[in-house]
Amino acid sequence: MRGRILFSITLGLSDGIITSLMIAAAALSSTVSIGLIEALRIGAGSAIVGSFSFFIAEYARLRGEISRMSRQLAMESPRKLMRSHIGIEITEEAVEGTAIAGLSGFLGSMIPLASDALFPGLHALPFIAATVALAFLGIGLARSISGHYAIWAVGMSAVGIIMSYIGILLHIVS
Repeated sequence: MRGRILFSITLGLSDGIITSLMIAAAALSSTVSIGLIEALRIGAGSAIVGSFSFFIAEYARLRGEISRMSRQLAMESPRKLMRSHIGIEITEEAVEGTAIAGLSGFLGSMIPLASDALFPGLHALPFIAATVALAFLGIGLARSISGHYAIWAVGMSAVGIIMSYIGILLHIVS
């Protein structure tokens, strides 16, 4: 249970931060603030897209586990397992994870977006806040999987910097 929730939160936060950087990097790097309403709209859009992607991937993964389990039990078809209480549980698990990932995605996207809206004169703040948040997320991930803290922190920060640069080049929101 704890691992599932941690996975949903981690995926949502990182997706929210990275996606909002990609979408809004050009606007965040300009001299004009994006504004709180636009930040909320971008954050909501990012969270909705991330939620749908999460649900599809998680539900497909869980169904795949049921299918593999039915083969290991030498069942004719996984349909009996899918129609049982197990089928209901995987749907509930996917929906729960989706809700957690979606909320986390929205909150993650607000790190760079709200910092620009609330502190419009500090043009580097959204990028610094996102990079620091991704570094801390990397440290948390490293701790949960017994990884090297510095490698994960630098790696996650690097992803944020790369996505910001690509977002500036793509100039999606200005």
